[in-house]
Amino acid sequence: MKDVPEEKIVILLAHRPKIAGKSAAAGVDLQLSGHTHGGMITGLDKIVALYNGGWVSGRYKVGNMTLLVSNGTWLWRGFPLRLGRPGEILLITLKQGSRK
Repeated sequence: MKDVPEEKIVILLAHRPKIAGKSAAAGVDLQLSGHTHGGMITGLDKIVALYNGGWVSGRYKVGNMTLLVSNGTWLWRGFPLRLGRPGEILLITLKQGSRK
């Protein structure tokens, strides 16, 4: 990040949301993550949060950074069940503007 001009927007694709605090501190503007599958089952998301920095599903503000955590589109073979935590595909629209 030391060689990235300050006016540039920085988008990080990081499988696990757990690193969001470090990403924000490094100056990342947007982190896109998955890994958690939204917790797979309503209620289980509380346990999943413990291992992922508290971030499981949705949009979060981490310092000056936005973190988006997707539930993913399908299941994980290690736990092939979803109840109350639907799959999803995120559509992200980036608009030209200045970094604030």
